[in-house]
Amino acid sequence: MCFLAGPSIEKIVSLHPHRKPPNPTKAPVKNPTQVSVNPGQSMKPTLTTLVEKNYGFGLVETEFDMTLGMLGNAVKTQEVGCNDRFDMKINNQRFVGFPKTWKVRGGCTNYQILILFALKQGCDQHTAAAYQTLSNKIAVSFVMLQNYFGFLEREDKWADYADARDDPLREFAKLSFMVHPLIDMYDEVRKRGNIHKYQINFVELGFCDEAHALTRLSVVPKGRQEIDDIVRKMKPYHGILLLEDVWPTPDANPVVAKLLKHCSPDRSILDMSTASGIPVFEVFMIIRHLLQWTRAILIYPLCNTNVYTSATSPQPIDKMAEKFASQFGNTVHLSAGLAFFNPPATLGDFVRKTHVLYEQEVRAKLVVALLRHQMLMQLHQFYYIIKPYSNAVLPEPSDECPEEMRLMIEKSALPDEVKRLVTDICAAMLEHSPYAVVKKKLTIFVKVVPFMNGNHHLEDIKYQNNLDRAVIEDVFKSFELVIATFRRPDFVFE
Repeated sequence: MCFLAGPSIEKIVSLHPHRKPPNPTKAPVKNPTQVSVNPGQSMKPTLTTLVEKNYGFGLVETEFDMTLGMLGNAVKTQEVGCNDRFDMKINNQRFVGFPKTWKVRGGCTNYQILILFALKQGCDQHTAAAYQTLSNKIAVSFVMLQNYFGFLEREDKWADYADARDDPLREFAKLSFMVHPLIDMYDEVRKRGNIHKYQINFVELGFCDEAHALTRLSVVPKGRQEIDDIVRKMKPYHGILLLEDVWPTPDANPVVAKLLKHCSPDRSILDMSTASGIPVFEVFMIIRHLLQWTRAILIYPLCNTNVYTSATSPQPIDKMAEKFASQFGNTVHLSAGLAFFNPPATLGDFVRKTHVLYEQEVRAKLVVALLRHQMLMQLHQFYYIIKPYSNAVLPEPSDECPEEMRLMIEKSALPDEVKRLVTDICAAMLEHSPYAVVKKKLTIFVKVVPFMNGNHHLEDIKYQNNLDRAVIEDVFKSFELVIATFRRPDFVFE
C-alpha cells in the first residue's frame, strides 16, 4: 500500500493485490422520495440531508476488515515519527513501513509518503526489518525523483481527481507513475525474493529478502544474522556453489564478472584468488555480496576424499525427483544418488574412475545438484585428546624418553592423564625411527593439541597451523592411541 499526505490529500492511494472481501447481503432500502398512493393518508414531515457519497479512496473495502480510510487514519504518522521504522498491529495483522517526508519544490512544508507492507501473522523480526528497509528504499527513490521531476505534486492532484470516481484505485492507476513500479516490485519479490532495478533508468534500487529467496531456490532459508555469522567465519579454504546462472549487470564492477569466470565447485577461495589475480580480501567482499543476495552458498571445495551423507531436504522428495529427471533424464536417478551416500561415502567412490568419462561428469554434476538443494551434507573429521580404552595395547619402550621431549610434553596443553602415555609413545617410536623425525612429529602434535577439542575439523587444523594434509594425517596416526576421532557436519554451514 502507498500512503500519501500532500497539500490536498491524506489517504492510501494504491493497494496491491486488491482482494475485496465478500459483500454482505443488505436489506432493501425504501426510496425516501416515494409518495403514498392514498391521497387521504396523512404524510409526516421528513428532514432532508445531504446524501453521503458511496465512492472515494476512503470507502474502498479491504481484506483486513476495514476500509482504506480507516487504515489511512491508523498509519498516518506525525512528522516527529517520520524517517524511522514503522510497525503496527491491527486486528492480528502486522503492518510495517518506513514513512518519509518530502517537500514541494520551492515550498517549506513537509509532506509524507509511506510504502506499507502487510505481513503474515507470526513472521520473524528479521523479515519485518527487511520490509521496513525495502519501504525506506522505495520511498527514498521516489523522493529523489521528486526532487528532480516534481512528480509527487502531479500524483497529489491526480489522486484528487480519482477520489471523485466510482473506482478510485483503478482511476489513479491509469496515469500514476508510482502504481506500476510498485506492482512490479511486489511481484518480483514474491517470485524471486529480491529486486535489482533502475527507476526510470535513473535511481538504482536493490533489495533481498534472504529467507524468501533461499526458499524459492529450494534451499533452507537463513536470516541476515545467520548469513553475517557465516561470513565472519569464512576462511580461504572454503569454496562457493552458485545457486543459479549469476552474471552482473553491465554497469557492475568488472572485478565481479572476472571472479565469476573462475568460480568452480572444486576451487577454494584462495584458488579463485590465485587464478583470477584478485586479492583475497576483495574476493571475500564479492562472496559476501553473493551470499547476502542469495546467489551462492558456502561449501568445501569438491574433492575425491570428501565424505558425504544424505541430509534432510527442504523440499518433498517426489517434487525434487521431477526436477532431477528433467535435468539428468534416465542417466542417474535421484534415489540412486541418495542411496549411495547412505551410509556415508566419499565422492571418489561415487564418481569412480573406472566409469567412462561422460558418466563421471554426470555423477559429479548430480552431487553438485544435491549439494545445491541441500540434500547432501559433507562430514568432517573432528578430534579429541582422550585416555585410551581399558584393554588398549599400551607401548612398553625399552629405553626412557629423552629429556628434551619430556620437557616439551610437560609444557604442552595435553591433559595430565595422557602425558605419561605420550612420553611412552615417543620412546617407542625412537626404537625404529630417527630422533629428528620423532621430534618433528611431537612438535607438530603439541602445536595442534589446543585444536583437538571437538570444535576444529581437519581442514581447519591444517589451515590454522599451515600444515600439509599428508603430514598432519601421519602425525595423528602416530599418536592415535590418545586421539578419538568422529565425523559430523560443520554446523556453521549445514
